[in-house]
Amino acid sequence: MGRFLLMIPGPSLVDPETMLDMAKPTLSHVSAEFDSIHREALDMLRKVFGTSGNVVVIPGSGTAAIELAVRTAVKPGERVAVLKTGYFADYLVDAARRVGAEVTVVEAPIGRGFTESDVEKVLDQGNFSTVLLQHVETSVAVANPVDRIARKAKEFGAKVIVDGIASIGGMEMNMDSWGVDVCLTGSQKALAVPPGLAIVAYRDGFTPLTDNETLYFNITKLLKEMESTRNYYITPAVNLIYALNSSLKRILAEGLQQRYRRHEALAKAVQRGLEALGLRLVAEEGFRANTVTATYIPEGIEWSKLYSEMHSRGVEIAGGLGALRGKIFRIGHMGEVSANDVIATLAALERVLAKLGYRVEFGASVRAAQQVLDAYGV
Repeated sequence: MGRFLLMIPGPSLVDPETMLDMAKPTLSHVSAEFDSIHREALDMLRKVFGTSGNVVVIPGSGTAAIELAVRTAVKPGERVAVLKTGYFADYLVDAARRVGAEVTVVEAPIGRGFTESDVEKVLDQGNFSTVLLQHVETSVAVANPVDRIARKAKEFGAKVIVDGIASIGGMEMNMDSWGVDVCLTGSQKALAVPPGLAIVAYRDGFTPLTDNETLYFNITKLLKEMESTRNYYITPAVNLIYALNSSLKRILAEGLQQRYRRHEALAKAVQRGLEALGLRLVAEEGFRANTVTATYIPEGIEWSKLYSEMHSRGVEIAGGLGALRGKIFRIGHMGEVSANDVIATLAALERVLAKLGYRVEFGASVRAAQQVLDAYGV
């Protein structure tokens, strides 16, 4: 396979050094050597999540993380509110219903997230025990202001569960100070690790619920294993933990605030670049994610042709989902994506759109993006 630019909302690009670390010989999962690597990764994850609480890492996808998070935070019969901003919020809805919760779904218009006043109106309607929301909804590239929403929910005494699958490692999260009780992610997004790890963090002082109805998600035994892998319950994904450890070291070496600023710069560069081509973004100003951007496909251009032309030029982008299938495309710019990757993607897009009959001023998107990147010093 030749060089390929993976510009989708996950899996994301992985640094070659991280891939090489994953290729190291597999250690025994109960060895002192591996236990040390595992502990180190958990300590670094606490810094990324902004918590002194427990972090659980298990083999699985983001969906597994959602199920573990909900099963350990929501009791049967509880009344919960799910703030839905797009397609993937249905996973939160499904997980809550499966544990027997009474679920109220509050849906935002396409391209918009939730404000403090929106949440206040929802919580005024009844005695909700829990608010579930996404930090970033990748289907529409919408970001919610989790800090403000969580603080508002706390005024009503509600627990807060955040799906941070498409944000953790690329956008700021401070669970303990914001009042986020449970936050979850997967390895394959802004953490820049290959797919295969489900990660759930619990706020300092939050006690997860014990669920005796499931074998895999036995939180009591999982927490013991997180104390030491010698307390073996499920077999860790040893080589993926190597990769996680390696990538987290890169993240912290970059510096969290610098990393978040870089993601913001890349996002604004992509957004300004697309707008310079006359394209309309899906997410409204004020609700735009820093890890992925979604834009409407120009009238008269088929998604399948747009995709195949970009693919033939070595750039992978993502299409729309659900009601937006065939109507939008999405560009991921998280993790190891660089300014050069963004510029290359926009340049390829200009050529593809022109070939498909859309009127393009060559260099317009690149120039707009470069101006943003220069202003940020990225």
